[in-house]
Amino acid sequence: PGRNGLHSLRGALVLAAADSEGLTLMNIVRQFPTEGMLIDTEYIFDVRKELATLFRYRDAAVNAIANQANREAAAENTIDVSQLTDLQQAGPYNFTEQVITLSGRRRQSPLGLSGETKFEVALYLPKGNPKPAPLVVMSHGFASDRNHFTYLAEHLASHGIAVAVPEHVGSNVEYSQAVLQGLANGINPVEFIERPLDIRYVLDELEDLSKSDPNFANQLNLEQVGVIGHSFGGYTALAVAGAEINDLRLRQVCPDQDPTFNLSVLLQCRANRLPPFNYDLQDPRVKAVIAVNPITSTAFGPASLGKIQVPVMIMAGSHDIVAPTVPEQIHPFIWLNTPEKYLAMIVDGNHFSTSGASGDDFALFPRELLGSNPQVGLSYLKALSLAFVNTHIRDLPNYRPYLSVSYAKFLSENSLELHLVKSLTPEQLEESFGSQPPESIIPQIAIEPIPKPSETVLDQIKRTGTIKVGIRKDAAPFGYIDTNGEWKGYCFDLLNSLKDKVAQQLNKPIELKVVAIQSTLENRFAIVRDETVNLECGPNTIRSDIEGIKFSTPFFITGTHLLVDSQQPRLFNRYESLDSLKIGVLPSSLTETFIEQTYPNAQKIVFPGDIGRSQGVKALVNSHIDAFASDGILLIGEVTRQGLSSSQYTLSPDQPLTCDFYGMILPKSDPQWQRIVNSFIEGEKAKEIWGRWFTNLFPYVLLNLEYCIDK
Repeated sequence: PGRNGLHSLRGALVLAAADSEGLTLMNIVRQFPTEGMLIDTEYIFDVRKELATLFRYRDAAVNAIANQANREAAAENTIDVSQLTDLQQAGPYNFTEQVITLSGRRRQSPLGLSGETKFEVALYLPKGNPKPAPLVVMSHGFASDRNHFTYLAEHLASHGIAVAVPEHVGSNVEYSQAVLQGLANGINPVEFIERPLDIRYVLDELEDLSKSDPNFANQLNLEQVGVIGHSFGGYTALAVAGAEINDLRLRQVCPDQDPTFNLSVLLQCRANRLPPFNYDLQDPRVKAVIAVNPITSTAFGPASLGKIQVPVMIMAGSHDIVAPTVPEQIHPFIWLNTPEKYLAMIVDGNHFSTSGASGDDFALFPRELLGSNPQVGLSYLKALSLAFVNTHIRDLPNYRPYLSVSYAKFLSENSLELHLVKSLTPEQLEESFGSQPPESIIPQIAIEPIPKPSETVLDQIKRTGTIKVGIRKDAAPFGYIDTNGEWKGYCFDLLNSLKDKVAQQLNKPIELKVVAIQSTLENRFAIVRDETVNLECGPNTIRSDIEGIKFSTPFFITGTHLLVDSQQPRLFNRYESLDSLKIGVLPSSLTETFIEQTYPNAQKIVFPGDIGRSQGVKALVNSHIDAFASDGILLIGEVTRQGLSSSQYTLSPDQPLTCDFYGMILPKSDPQWQRIVNSFIEGEKAKEIWGRWFTNLFPYVLLNLEYCIDK
């Protein structure tokens, strides 16, 4: 009594929907995980009605797919599929299976950032191949592991295809058990970045092994690479194929407090905590992907999936409760613009119909959701994945007939029917449903109206023809003066591009003006507050205690580090007292406050003025201090600017001592200007500039994200 049972009720509804008795009131009560409860029957009946409508639309969508399959079959060239080789059977090749351990990959462990993780990859190599084998990388789902699709890896290897199956340590079975035991706070949002980077890392390492290890020489054709992923692994496959994390879509969907019966949205919305950086997850080596029961609707949305240009197959189960087929697979199939796309629908299939794992392997999912007839789904995936890989990765045209509606009908069994289509339209779904669908087929990004002050920043820019900006000259790589006396840095390039965007919006050429009053550590907030500048761009930690200003969407993450000589006997760790050590800091900085509070016995050495950071690093070089404390990215920038060796000076400790997200400083009273700047930061051009300046520093950024994002 007195406790909100929303999540328990949602689970009971999901379990009742999966149960043979269906969505009866008594079955919902039976599935509720308590002995007693107070029931709002009106609410339950409303929810039951909503679910019934969603299920009716699901059935109509599946029927539309069946009708489209019939139309495509009628248009196909006549194929005697009974004469085709049975792709469900094992191939002629023997193969070796080994687990290789790769080092050097920093990765999230169940208990947090563990530094360089032992990264295990199961590798299946066909024997006796006359040519180097094409490679398929397989990505398992959340709360799964590399063993769940062993049957498929062995099947492909028997047909002469090499398979690599990495263990995604930040979202595998071990991690899910840590979550259940309270040792981890749910999935780290950085896993949405780490998983695609796992694929890239595997390909990089296999390339190196092919060149350096005789056992791998001439074994792999890394010009023919594909990815197959299930569930969260389906997201991973689509990400490396070119779908980008959609910040705007996440921001629109995830704050919604209405209960959702799409369980996958709960996972996808974890990505809403990521800053809008240019993560660049696509890998050009990947020529085609298969996404099985993928999660897509919120993390990607139409705009991101529409960017994929390689062949894609989406495989779905009509009765998938974990990643419901309509929002996560059917609608997303329509969003794809790639010319070669396929949707394979297993009627009455569920989220685990193609998984080779037993019910004991799924710690987070009730047995009721696992379904029946697993061998049928396994055989479908064996045949279709082999046909897809041979057609689109090996470039064997004689396998195209297997990617036909006729062959899918030949494979189809009554217990779990199989439909395969290559196109589908919103109009077909609407016609099959008979009215407006309960879910938007192609959702649009909503834009809220913005109240206008008497003269907005945009009005002022239009009137004066000038954008006034503040940029630091002592904060490489964000803003600095080069040896020729010219402005350089990420902020300078970014604001020049913002100028172009505003000029285009106003249909008027704009001169970018850098104010004479220099942006400094001391005046940066004041020059925005008193309207000396329209915005200030620099290493400004987002905080809530500054009056009269508003921070933009974050554009960088860093944290306090100590710059030290890597040749000294030991490096610092976060638990040391730093007693009597000489630590350089900038005055009036958050770093100075942190050092004073955390290491009161350290001997603080202050380096004031615009050249303070430069002088502090020089003092370290000359052994006048033991370490210089500042934001890690600024230390890296200053070491680079001074031409010092990155091998001689290093950041300590590995994990940041603080977590600092940077944002631009904007006037608080102008939400229109805030929206313009934020939309620009989240846009493609800003991400391109971010990539130009920070791609080489991405490992550093990723380490900070992993450590900080859940704090």
